[in-house]
Amino acid sequence: MIKHKLILIAVMALWGSLGIFVRSIPISSLLLAFSRAIIALPILMLGVKMSGQSLRQCFKKENIPLMISGALIGLAWVLFFAGFRLTSIANVTFIYNMCPIYVLILSPILLKEKISRFQLLTILIAFFGFILIIAQSIDFADAAFLGILAATLSGMLYALIVIINRKYASHLSGEAVAFVQLLFTLIVLLPFVIGSNAFTQFNEMNAFAWILLLVLGVFHTGLAYIGYFQSYKTCSASTVAQFTYLDPAFALLFGYFLANESLTLIQGLGGLLILGSTFITLFIKNEKKGVIYGT
Repeated sequence: MIKHKLILIAVMALWGSLGIFVRSIPISSLLLAFSRAIIALPILMLGVKMSGQSLRQCFKKENIPLMISGALIGLAWVLFFAGFRLTSIANVTFIYNMCPIYVLILSPILLKEKISRFQLLTILIAFFGFILIIAQSIDFADAAFLGILAATLSGMLYALIVIINRKYASHLSGEAVAFVQLLFTLIVLLPFVIGSNAFTQFNEMNAFAWILLLVLGVFHTGLAYIGYFQSYKTCSASTVAQFTYLDPAFALLFGYFLANESLTLIQGLGGLLILGSTFITLFIKNEKKGVIYGT
């Protein structure tokens, strides 16, 4: 148990450092998302075999919704990375973590789940925090506002992915779900990468940038996903939910110490309301089925 908790901490530290890595790799968000998926895919293929499932099981007809969600992941990554380049790491972290609130809102419609009055209250509190953050970037032409918009759309897309996972992914291991989704992320993003001639951006990368890109694909994605899934099989759902909040904590620390970013009082209050509300929501739900596997 302790081993898997330490693995979870390491995974959250990796995901919390994503903003720093994204800003340090000089290629477009589109090419970065594509590269991340293609580097991680072979590692997840090994993860599928380690989980005891065959690759054939990943391509059955009932997995079509997961293939569609792979396209959503690709778009969510592009928007998520764009957010880091347009606004602060703190803003992206707080806004993206509205995802569980969106899931809660969509659940009665798509999963026929009921929302309690207390859950309605957490939704209102989270949106109040959201308003506090965007109030600082109300200029629609401002880059920070566009970054917040990108992070918002990314969180909404991830909410749809969570819904799809809950409804259609229970028959597959987490590694298999991630493999299917990343494969179709590649398939969907490839025409846009080719059409925009994005591969030429690799010519502008130095050795350090290549190392960062490989670390992003191998450690932040492939190994982090496998470590997360292995821990999820041992730790309780509530334990995992609690550990996931180390992700934004690490993101804020990296933003402060490595990107020289600081929080305003309003920004911090808004973030606290969002993270507090989503934490309560996840802790109360305590569901193991269909969990999203991070950024």
